[in-house]
Amino acid sequence: MSSSTPEITADVALPWRPDRRPATAFTTDPLAGEKPQIYDVRGRKVAFYKIGALARVLNRKSDTIRGWEEQGWLPRPPAAFPGRDPRNAASAKHGRRRLYTKALIIGIYQIAREEGILEPHARPIQETQFTARVTKLFADHAAHERQQRAEADGRQQ
Repeated sequence: MSSSTPEITADVALPWRPDRRPATAFTTDPLAGEKPQIYDVRGRKVAFYKIGALARVLNRKSDTIRGWEEQGWLPRPPAAFPGRDPRNAASAKHGRRRLYTKALIIGIYQIAREEGILEPHARPIQETQFTARVTKLFADHAAHERQQRAEADGRQQ
């Protein structure tokens, strides 16, 4: 590497996207610094992250993640709560909050890294197995959640 080209390390922001970090910045915990929101789901507290956390981990904007959903490249999240119109507190018709568990975000991140799509324009998502692998991840996650609920229901009886 020439001396005129700066080396990108995990603690240096990408020069073309100062708000983004290189993929190597997330080698231990891609959600470090993100704060989950706790929701009551069928009587148990569950930590969820919003679409912005997923977007930051994947080095994209939230609009891109929504676009991937519309294109069918990313399944819809398993949890969504109604949004609120900031101009009218009584309104719950202002979109929906896409919510992801930590396990899903880490799984999506690992698949994206393995498929080579973490950096924008690195590899077209359509030319990868990203969609198929993430769809399987979501199905496995849903099955695991159903099993946990069934076990919890069995313990309560």
